[in-house]
Formats: sequence, C-alpha cells, structure tokens
Amino acid sequence: MSQEGRPSDVPQSPGGEDLRQRIELRIRRLERASGNGLWSMVLFLSVSFVAFDGFSIFPTLSDNVRKILGPSPPAEMISLALVVYAFSSIVRTLARMSQKIKPYMGLMHAAFFAAFYSFYHLSGALQDNFWAVFFAGISVMGLENFYLWSHGNEAVRKERALLDSLRGAGEGEEK
Repeated sequence: MSQEGRPSDVPQSPGGEDLRQRIELRIRRLERASGNGLWSMVLFLSVSFVAFDGFSIFPTLSDNVRKILGPSPPAEMISLALVVYAFSSIVRTLARMSQKIKPYMGLMHAAFFAAFYSFYHLSGALQDNFWAVFFAGISVMGLENFYLWSHGNEAVRKERALLDSLRGAGEGEEK
C-alpha cells in the first residue's frame, strides 16, 4: 500500500507506524512460510515421478561404482526403516500439533523419501515397493503441510487482529 493510500485511522504515535509496518511484514512472512510446504510436496512428487519410471532419466551405474558403493541393503531392511521413519514422523508431527510448536519444514522429508526410492532402486526392489514409499510420503508430508498451513493461518489471524486493534486505538485517540 502506498503512503497516500493508507487509511487515516492508523495511529500517528511515534512508534505506531513502525509497529504497524513490522506487523504487516510478519504477516507477509507467515503467508510465504505457509506456501513453503507446497514446494517440498512438489519436490517429493517430482522425485516420485522420476522413481516411478525407474530413474530412467539418469545413466545406469557402472560396475565399478556399484563395487565402490558395496552391496545394497536387503529390501526388508529398507522396508523396516521406511515404516519406522514414517511412523515416527507422523507421531512427531502430531506431538508438535498438540503442543502448538512451530512446524518443521518438509524439505527434509522430501530428501528422506528420495533416499528410500534410491535405496529400493539400488536393491532392485523399487517396482515392488514404489507405492509403499509414495503413500508413506503423501501421509507424512500431507500431515506436515496441513499443520504448516493451519499454524500459519492461525498466526496470520492473530497478527491481523493485532493490526486491527492498533487501527482501533488510533481512532480512539483522534476522537
């Protein structure tokens, strides 16, 4: 909003304009943060799309590289790690929700699920386990993004209420 377009009911006290600007800046920051969860979901879905096709856009690993990496873990161990990770991530997110702790960004989850796709691919079991990773990722990241969105909306609502109370106080001073 330009200087000329500002309402006359904004408090004109020395710190009032500065406080109003800081609140508006926090609102914009919170609105941007709410959208960050979508980027992590886009990243996860992009990796899932590439994994669904068996990572065919990447060159196959040479025998020397596979030898350096060593034997891949058994698919059962990867599945166990996937279940433990998904379950603990959901419990952790639910605990943060119940305690109203600031949400965690989902890029870390996208990286972990990309790693699960990679491990299954290297073990030769990606075709059999793709949907397990996909639905675990959708579950964890969906819950995380829901909490990020609801936490952000609640914080924006509080900031707007504070902004409205400042405007109301400005009107009271002029009368």
